Amino acid sequence: MTAPGRTHWLALLTAVAVVACAEQPRGFLAGIQAPPPSIQQACELATVKCARCHPIERVTVYRGIGAARWGMYVEQMRLKPSSSITPGDAEIIFRCLQFVEQQCRDCKQGRS
Repeated sequence: MTAPGRTHWLALLTAVAVVACAEQPRGFLAGIQAPPPSIQQACELATVKCARCHPIERVTVYRGIGAARWGMYVEQMRLKPSSSITPGDAEIIFRCLQFVEQQCRDCKQGRS
């Protein structure tokens, strides 16, 4: 194979890898189609703040616990000095979690 031919294949493989990675959403909005921009921003903040202390998967497995428990957890995390979550951040993070909770079709709302 000539050098130009190898370059073409390398470029094609790189493009395929980028597309394959882009098609696997991660974070709070994985599997949710076209959330509103304000929710996207809220969940971006939630991802950054929550990922400071633990993997996002640790949070997403709790879908279905209900708004009251999410509020309790967000407040507990906000009170941890290492979280750097301000009261304003906590409201935004809660909005993200509440939206995700409402969108989760497989969740049993309010489970313990």
